[in-house]
Amino acid sequence: MLRSAHRAILALTCLYPTVLLAEVSDKEPEALLFWQVGLAAALLCLVTTRFKPWLGAICFAPAAIWFTSLFLEIHSPDVGPYLRLEQGGGYYLQAYAAFGVAVSGLVTGYFWHRRKPS
Repeated sequence: MLRSAHRAILALTCLYPTVLLAEVSDKEPEALLFWQVGLAAALLCLVTTRFKPWLGAICFAPAAIWFTSLFLEIHSPDVGPYLRLEQGGGYYLQAYAAFGVAVSGLVTGYFWHRRKPS
């Protein structure tokens, strides 16, 4: 015999099939983490590139690797479409914008270094 909890789960499955969709959002990082990694990398790259450009490139490498693995994961065929359904396009936009912040920190530090009087 079915217990009342099992009957409730069966009823929810029949009435609301979207309730049992596999959630992929809980396995992916939150958008706040994008901004934390992007801003930390931007500040670190800005300061280090100001003094030595090669040091900024070395400090940028871990952030670039992290964002590359993130982009590969959120655009994978088995996760990407479901993640877009759950999180929306803003999730992707924030990921690329946070990476842009990190890149802009590196580029700004490079130009800041070049303007330094010799």
